[in-house]
Amino acid sequence: MKFGKILRVYVLAVGFLLYLPIFLVIVNSFNVNPFIGEWRGLTLRWYELLFGDFEAMQGLTNSLTIAIASALLSVFLALLASMLMVNYGDFKAIDALVYPPIVMPEVVEAVALMMAFQYAGASFGWLTVMIGHTAFNVAFAYIILNSTRVRFPELEGAARTLGASSLQAFLRISLPLAMPGISVAIAITFLLSFTNFIKTLYTTGPGFYTLPLLVWNRARRPGIAEYTYPNALNALATMLLALSLFIALVFTLFTLKRERK
Repeated sequence: MKFGKILRVYVLAVGFLLYLPIFLVIVNSFNVNPFIGEWRGLTLRWYELLFGDFEAMQGLTNSLTIAIASALLSVFLALLASMLMVNYGDFKAIDALVYPPIVMPEVVEAVALMMAFQYAGASFGWLTVMIGHTAFNVAFAYIILNSTRVRFPELEGAARTLGASSLQAFLRISLPLAMPGISVAIAITFLLSFTNFIKTLYTTGPGFYTLPLLVWNRARRPGIAEYTYPNALNALATMLLALSLFIALVFTLFTLKRERK
């Protein structure tokens, strides 16, 4: 009983330490005072400033387009790999290619990607960032899809005996049944890409930035302009957090709705 109380206090303390900084960021984004510290009252000034900020809107657009493209491409590649595993059994070569990015330090992979792009003579920008995100995300998508069934050979075989082609059997039977896993993989990879900082920093080029890069760049020079005040940055960070939570909620509700069917 005593151990249970100690464990409960420990869990609450860890939760408090984890969520207190997030709570302070959200609260200070409504503070009249442009600097963190003294509370001077509620205001929406920083959000009004944010929605009139062209750089922030451009960063949001870049983040969304890259996250969508990376999520779809990584899930597509992971789906092909998972189908290969179903067709050919325990295919170790796929695991050997997919799992290292998960255990490898992200900064090491980011530097490796940067050097590869340099050797290839690539022009750094949207495409290099998207490829960098996909190289990382495909591993997570593969793990999610590989833990669920993406092919149903018995059902597909029954459909083929009734006259359906292999493609029709897959599209009309296996794909709809695999959609909950695919939806989760898309949601996870989208959020990983949308909030990614390290890979974006190493694979981006001059003039191209995402929302996390913009927050970091402005946080390095606080107070030199109205947009770089700490609480203006808190508003930007709160918007980034709210968008991430909203997208996660939408995908969760979508997945639950499909599972009920």
